Amino acid sequence: MAAHDYHALYAREIENRRRLGYPPFGRLVRLTYAHTNADYSREQAATMARGLREECARLGLPNVDVLGPSPAYVPRIRGRWRWNVVIRGDDPAAILSDEPLPRGWTLDVDPISVL
Repeated sequence: MAAHDYHALYAREIENRRRLGYPPFGRLVRLTYAHTNADYSREQAATMARGLREECARLGLPNVDVLGPSPAYVPRIRGRWRWNVVIRGDDPAAILSDEPLPRGWTLDVDPISVL
């Protein structure tokens, strides 16, 4: 039988979020790439993640992490394969340049879900 101890659940969850830098103690940016070719979609996501990691190192941002790429929770919608790259930290948008995102990318700042 479940104890329904909401206070204990909250205490554990909020401590995990604090330790890992997830909201409300940090911010997230989710970048999603979609393309009709599955391999190309994966390659573009890997290239973006690598570039973001390099930019993070160049700017010397120790409290910003680039996570992924990983397939989207629903990997294919309307014939387009989707991959996510998540940036986590105090100011994850700091590593995104003023350049517009390449075609096929969408950006969600502080997404409701990272699935």
